[in-house]
Amino acid sequence: MTGIDWGDAPTWIAGGFAAVAAFYTRSTLKSQQSQIAEQREFIAQQSANLALERQALTADLADRRSSQARQVRLSEQAHGAELNDETGQLENANQWFVTVVNGSDAPLYDLSVTFGEQPATWVESPGRAGGQPLRILARSKSAEFSSPLFRDTELGSSRAVLQFKDDDGIAWKLHANERLEKVAS
Repeated sequence: MTGIDWGDAPTWIAGGFAAVAAFYTRSTLKSQQSQIAEQREFIAQQSANLALERQALTADLADRRSSQARQVRLSEQAHGAELNDETGQLENANQWFVTVVNGSDAPLYDLSVTFGEQPATWVESPGRAGGQPLRILARSKSAEFSSPLFRDTELGSSRAVLQFKDDDGIAWKLHANERLEKVAS
């Protein structure tokens, strides 16, 4: 039997330490990969939550921006009609009269009404009457607009469209069928 060759012992010990170090390095890398995967999953969940919050905030902002515009009312009446005794219907109407009511707590600006691309011929509001568009309509006030005369066959296709700016300067269109749309600036 021969004795241990102590000349190789430091190499064996260094190799053992290297193997232990490699094992711990490998387990540390696995642990870090696991943590990175968990962090990626957490970030993905946070991103999804932030997207939902952004969507809710955007909807809330749009709702607040359109709040004043949704409180504006437009009603129209056809005039110049004659009662048909046989049918009991009004016929031959030739003009629209429109009442715009600002039901909001802030004024409206630059109000104009068109009827099938034709501007209103007469505008009346508190303290003012004439043919020009209305510069301002105070809160809780109303204004009346009248259309040009139409042939009775054109009246139905010449419904009123109100265009105005709210207190924030956003331009809106309100159609006779109560459809409200934001006007692109």
